[in-house]
Amino acid sequence: MSTSNEPRRRAGLLQERSRETRHRLVRAALHLWTERGFETGIEDTRVEEICQAAGVTKGTFYFHFAHKEDILLEMGAETATVLNESANRCVRSDRSLDDSLRTVLNAVARNIKGTPPAAVSRALAEFRRPHRIHASYSGPAFSEAFEKLFAKAQEKGEVTQRVDPSEMAQILEALVVDCIMKWSHGRLPKLNQALHLRAAIVTAGLHPDVNLPD
Repeated sequence: MSTSNEPRRRAGLLQERSRETRHRLVRAALHLWTERGFETGIEDTRVEEICQAAGVTKGTFYFHFAHKEDILLEMGAETATVLNESANRCVRSDRSLDDSLRTVLNAVARNIKGTPPAAVSRALAEFRRPHRIHASYSGPAFSEAFEKLFAKAQEKGEVTQRVDPSEMAQILEALVVDCIMKWSHGRLPKLNQALHLRAAIVTAGLHPDVNLPD
């Protein structure tokens, strides 16, 4: 006998299967591109090959992605999702700003370091193409997570009231993305340390007692 919760349960299962399928496609493409080298691997790999490696049909691929390059955006979306989920937990737990930033940046670093640096570099390059993002990407942004943390910190008096949390978030996002890009190019051996240093610089400049220009 069906219950009133049955449609919701089925919808949840379908969403979970969809996420699993997208994840399989991302991992299959990443494996192929890593094997072939990111210099030419993305261009040389056909959608049919990605589908075969992931165990799905071509129609399923195009249900999830309009172009194979969109998989690069999905990789970024995974990291942004990890960041936002971690930020939400910190806000609910009423953690301090310093503790929250340490937690979310550690989560980002773990996620990033689990991906080949060449893949990270290509994904960031794809994110820097505005027309591609508007057309293909609807996931969370890094700045959304940082804005939640700064808004909470502002409520608690940990940062100045003279700067909007969205502006604080954009500043930190730019520094974090630059950090990740340098790491992906082999110019930053210690990603965690670099991320924490940049966050500390931003928060120091946002302290309530710091004199900011009018």
